[in-house]
Amino acid sequence: MQVLLKNCGFIITQNRDRTILKDFDILIEEGRIKEIKKGISVSTKDCEILDCRNKIVLPAFLNLHTHSPMTLLRGYKDDLELHPWLQEIWKVEAKLKDKHFYIGAKFACLEMIKSGISCFLDMYFGMGSIFKAVAEAGIRGFLGEALMDFKEEGRTEEEIKKAEKFADFCIKAGNPLIKPVIAPHSIYTCSPSLLLRAKEIAREKGLLFTLHLSETRKEVFDCYKEYKKKPVNYLKDLNLLDEKFIAFHCVWITREEISILAKSDAKAVHCPISNMKLATGGVFPFREMKESNILIGLGTDGACSNNSLNILEEMKVACLLQKWFRWNASEISAQEALDLVTINGAKILGINSGSIEEGKDADLVFLNKEHFSLLPSQNLISNLVFSCSREAISDLMVRGRFVMRDRKVLSMDEEKTKEEFKKALEELIA
Repeated sequence: MQVLLKNCGFIITQNRDRTILKDFDILIEEGRIKEIKKGISVSTKDCEILDCRNKIVLPAFLNLHTHSPMTLLRGYKDDLELHPWLQEIWKVEAKLKDKHFYIGAKFACLEMIKSGISCFLDMYFGMGSIFKAVAEAGIRGFLGEALMDFKEEGRTEEEIKKAEKFADFCIKAGNPLIKPVIAPHSIYTCSPSLLLRAKEIAREKGLLFTLHLSETRKEVFDCYKEYKKKPVNYLKDLNLLDEKFIAFHCVWITREEISILAKSDAKAVHCPISNMKLATGGVFPFREMKESNILIGLGTDGACSNNSLNILEEMKVACLLQKWFRWNASEISAQEALDLVTINGAKILGINSGSIEEGKDADLVFLNKEHFSLLPSQNLISNLVFSCSREAISDLMVRGRFVMRDRKVLSMDEEKTKEEFKKALEELIA
């Protein structure tokens, strides 16, 4: 099956030269971009032809840190700092059942589709139920069971079995859009044994390994108190750092630690809104990470600490935070922010998308060119990062298949999903 996008108002390619094309066509075949040029001609018999003259087409967004079922906890326990907040969150999470994981994740997928997000990297419990929700939504998911043994003897093996079971299930399922990851929660909730065993599984199966890292000053001080090492040095000595290691947050991290991450080819994910809302105090060292050639992605974190899954908003705040913190209006550009959620995100996850080029998977987001938040159109990238509304997002395509057309989600019944979500929430509160 072919899809031809005719006369695209603008195509933000995100290629090496960051080219923006005007009035070009895009031919998609078997889920991939086959051709990009003006005046493409095809047989209408085997091709759906769409008039895109009023559209801005760009690579779909990637959200590199989420806890998807936490949509159920949106607005719960606001105005607390991370560690007391976690104590409250863990209490209610203990009450969650498979149906909560499923509908919470499905509702998160609904929000992310409406936000132009084609792919997300998730860490939570009940991943079998989350897998089902993501498969139904028709978007990409990199899913990892949250592993925590709280350094208690006897719990490590249980957590390892959980990680292996889901990874094997996910691989066997063979869904090309969903991949397992190994996801220990943090150094303060995981014993050295759990971290080591988890990394063994990741290496054996060739999977990404994710971890919350240096999110608070307390985490850093506690690590030094217990192990006489800073967190990154601790991880290095455990031989956990490599090209498949993805660290979330990293707001309390030194230049020495950045150098260690860079030498190991580890990746980092910035989550500015969650960090600011939880008052973690540190600021992500974007300049130092960039100078060290560390690949950086962007994530919203969960809907309980953000409190939305709006990656457009996240790009804007990422820019503003760095400009404000460094007293430098050019510290991070709108283009760099867009890179974080497109080409960088795809590289971090190792998928064939993130830019609009021949041979790439057709993961595309379409914007209404005439939406008020995108006018005037002299600087599309600036508009996209600093003024664009989610309401300007009209369509989303994942691997050549539309999951949203004209703001209507095709892969699920929106109203039914909302009603199921409300019912699950009522049961949880009761």
